Amino acid sequence: MTQADQQLEEWLLDVIPRAVAYARTLVNPPPTAEELVQGVLCRLLEHEEYDLLADGEKLLFRSVTNACINAVTRRRQLVSLDDDAGEGGSLHNCLSSAGMEDPAEVMASRETLEEVERGLMELPETQRAAVELKAMGKSLKEIAALLEVSASNAGVLVYRGRKALKKKLGAKLPGELR
Repeated sequence: MTQADQQLEEWLLDVIPRAVAYARTLVNPPPTAEELVQGVLCRLLEHEEYDLLADGEKLLFRSVTNACINAVTRRRQLVSLDDDAGEGGSLHNCLSSAGMEDPAEVMASRETLEEVERGLMELPETQRAAVELKAMGKSLKEIAALLEVSASNAGVLVYRGRKALKKKLGAKLPGELR
């Protein structure tokens, strides 16, 4: 195995879980998200002109976003995420990684997670994607590039998505989304 192949393999092992977690927040059921990411990766790997080590994450997340929005638009049905659909996603980790032991707190956390998931699923696809990308730590410039909108439009999408979630969920919303 050449050094370039090894670097590509390491990059794939690093980026695939994040891409699948992100896709799971946009489409349901989880196998659909995994299939979309796999299809996107196959198409990206087929194009030899792409430098995946340099630009791959940007290309991957933009392509995953588009594939998920296309899949959701074709289906036009909104359903809540499965209990384990959020594993690995940054938004879900902020709710479920508190390390709570008390069963009442665990149930309250699970109910909050389910309410946030329902709230996210009610958002338009681009707002949901913008909010999720922001929760993953992406800048407005990165969000704009991934969603193929201007930076100011990305800010508006994040703002409106957060505002809609705050209106629906109020105090139950995680601090990073308020």
